[in-house]
Amino acid sequence: MFLTSRILRIFSVLFACAITSTPVAYAKDIRWKPELATIGDYVTIDQSQGGRIHHVFKGKSGRAFIIESFRGRSPQGVSVFTTYLDKNGNYLRWVRADGFEIRFKPHDCTRTIGRCKYTEIHSDGKRNNRTRVTKVTRTGFSFQEYDHEGKFLFGGRITLDERGNAGNGTIQGYQGKQRFRLIKRIYQ
Repeated sequence: MFLTSRILRIFSVLFACAITSTPVAYAKDIRWKPELATIGDYVTIDQSQGGRIHHVFKGKSGRAFIIESFRGRSPQGVSVFTTYLDKNGNYLRWVRADGFEIRFKPHDCTRTIGRCKYTEIHSDGKRNNRTRVTKVTRTGFSFQEYDHEGKFLFGGRITLDERGNAGNGTIQGYQGKQRFRLIKRIYQ
């Protein structure tokens, strides 16, 4: 009897610890942390389908934080696109060098954990309603994106550094699989 009650007590304590503890290996949040960024900070990524790209922090305009992206050997010249992000790293606007623009209402849900719905509004008038499901992983996040009918479009897995900047990852969908590899991080 004594042995059985002792085993039950130990099991109860272990069970209570297991259900109340959070795995310390998982990211606590997936937000981008612009309050840590300095103008000129950048990351360089090799994309399997697009080559090398540099994402450079340019500052803030109103409530949006601005990232300019450059292709090629160095993070300078004419940007190929500019991204406007909220304080968590969700896209508000994406503008290509030729002026084509996509706005996201309320945002694109990139850094929103769980199920999140948004609308893409293209400068040519096209609108897409999307649902994104994002989960925290040990090193960042994974996601799946669906169209307005619930059809799977694409999904992936992205690693994050301590500032919430994206690093290595993969995205797979109707355009095949694309891999991302972090080459360099420069923080001023």
